[in-house]
Amino acid sequence: MSDTATSATPAGVQQQDNDELATQLYDMLMRNIEPDLLSYNIPKLDEYYASESEEEHEERMKRYEQAYEEFEYVFQDFMNEVQDEVRVNKRSALVAQEAENREEEEGELANLEAALSSS
Repeated sequence: MSDTATSATPAGVQQQDNDELATQLYDMLMRNIEPDLLSYNIPKLDEYYASESEEEHEERMKRYEQAYEEFEYVFQDFMNEVQDEVRVNKRSALVAQEAENREEEEGELANLEAALSSS
């Protein structure tokens, strides 16, 4: 996204987009770890597990704690991959821009040489 697109977006809309993106990312990663902890399931957990025993509740809380620990690991791994991909894309874009600039400069030099040789 360009700077002009970012600056033209009202802050509230951008924050809402960021919140939605964060929720989607969280759910995408958590889906394979602990489906109970998906963002849309969390508000329903007390109702869903209303009849569980204290022991079952404690076991579930331990499971959730482990799920959040695994989530942190998976999230960090995901972010590392994203950073690596961004670096590769940036490098590729810079190389492409350099090649384009070089072609333009070579064309300008050829025109200049042609003008000088015809004088």
